[in-house]
Amino acid sequence: MQTKAGFVTIIGKPNVGKSTLTNKLLGEELSIITSKPQTTRKRILGVLDEKEYQIIFLDTPGILEPKYLLQEKLLEFIESSVKDADVLIFMITAKDIAKELESIQKENI
Repeated sequence: MQTKAGFVTIIGKPNVGKSTLTNKLLGEELSIITSKPQTTRKRILGVLDEKEYQIIFLDTPGILEPKYLLQEKLLEFIESSVKDADVLIFMITAKDIAKELESIQKENI
């Protein structure tokens, strides 16, 4: 039997729960979770290995407008991870969903 595999990249603004989701999906505490923005400073790779499939999850730093060199480098990690993705999860908080949907609608008009 052939095993199927794919990359799932999780992106979003700082503190929306990317690392929490990654940890829950993998069933282990792989990514550090704090209330401090930009705790994740590079992409964190975690592998869910099942009998018939393998999913490689990439937890990324939060997306924000870079104000200094470190933040620019963090965005490079995100861009690289997006290019590697077979599936992309864009996380937002429930309180921001209306604002995000409105922004998407404006961009598509």
